[in-house]
Amino acid sequence: MDRPSVNSCLVFYRRAQRFLVDAGVSNAKHEAMWMLEQVLGLPRLRIHTEPDLAISSGQQERLWDLLGRRASGEPLQYLLGSQEFRGLDFLVSTDVLIPRSETELIVEELISHVREWPSPLIIDVGTGSGCLAVSLAVEHPGAIFYAIDQCPFAVNMAMRNAGRHRVAQRVWGIVGDLLAPLLSDALKGKVAGIMANLPYIPREEWTTLPRDVRDFEPRKALDGGSDGLAVYRRLLPEAAVVLSPGGLLVVEVGPNQADRLCQELVGQEEYVLHHIRKDAGGMKRVVCLRRNT
Repeated sequence: MDRPSVNSCLVFYRRAQRFLVDAGVSNAKHEAMWMLEQVLGLPRLRIHTEPDLAISSGQQERLWDLLGRRASGEPLQYLLGSQEFRGLDFLVSTDVLIPRSETELIVEELISHVREWPSPLIIDVGTGSGCLAVSLAVEHPGAIFYAIDQCPFAVNMAMRNAGRHRVAQRVWGIVGDLLAPLLSDALKGKVAGIMANLPYIPREEWTTLPRDVRDFEPRKALDGGSDGLAVYRRLLPEAAVVLSPGGLLVVEVGPNQADRLCQELVGQEEYVLHHIRKDAGGMKRVVCLRRNT
């Protein structure tokens, strides 16, 4: 890669932008600026108003490294180490999925369910970055959370984000497979809500995913088995054990999976369909199941 040395950050910004454009990055203008802001620790206004502001050789090396990784397809969020979710900034790494806007629907559905509960107990299954548990904890100051993930690094990340947003005293991180650590008589029938954004990509669709997802985000957090619902089939009976009567299970699914997940309930008495939420594109993406009384 050609790494010409320059004297000012504005000149570097223009070269970085051209580099990303040539690499096929669609949002090159903004992404180049975000990288520059992070490495220099300066707001874009100062970069634009002080065009001759010096940029050190070390800063240039760091920026060229980020630019090269972005050109290879690595998501910008991993390069910058954070992503916004419901107005909060969450730390992310390649150990966790990048929070996405459609996942905010889970929080919206569950907060409307428990808003009037003074101190509901809520479980976030497959917590990843902790974006669900932490954002809901911020919005409901009385709620208590278990944030579970089978990846210890993900649980650590979730707890870092809980501390970052000052809710760590109400979010308990647990390493475990689905609800296995909590299936005891102590919690039986006492949980107000369970939320989950678990793997739902059908295995046969793996090769069709965008490169930045397929090659960089954790496969264990995406691969949902042959039809995408394998992990949810395991979660349904476990959640029924700990949910209180009237408690809500809220899960995100892929396009065309909501109705198929509901078909899994035929002949079962544990749940009734409470609601299916569509995303901004009109796709059924969030399924809300109420625990039968």
